[in-house]
This record gives sequence, C-alpha cells and structure tokens, in this order.
Amino acid sequence: MAADEITYKEALAELETILSAIEEEQVDVDELAIKVKRSATLIRLCRARIEAAAIEVEAVVDEMKPGEDSNG
Repeated sequence: MAADEITYKEALAELETILSAIEEEQVDVDELAIKVKRSATLIRLCRARIEAAAIEVEAVVDEMKPGEDSNG
C-alpha cells in the first residue's frame, strides 16, 4: 500500500509499530534502512495531513468571524 493511500491514523499506527520493533531490537540491520525510509515517508505524510487540516480549520474559523465578510 502506498503511503498516500493510508489515513493519518493508519500511518501513525504503522510508525508506532516500527518504533516499537526498533526499540525492542526486533529489526535486523538489513531491515533497518528500509524501516527508517518508510518512517520518513510516513512522517512526511502525517505532517502534510496536519498542515492541510490546519489550513482547512483556519479557513472555517475565518469564515465564522463576525464583521469580516466581503460585502463591505
């Protein structure tokens, strides 16, 4: 599954799984680089989703502010 096809929640869960495996030394050296690359991809996805959500929330809040409509 491509990183951009998963939800924020799924990406976060996968990151937690990878971190747990690394902390418990369940990842051998041959897998480590792969896991680190996957983690970087997931982190970028999460950051992008958070940024997009923040922009959307800000737009909604701006629309709700009294006295700031475009009618003048």
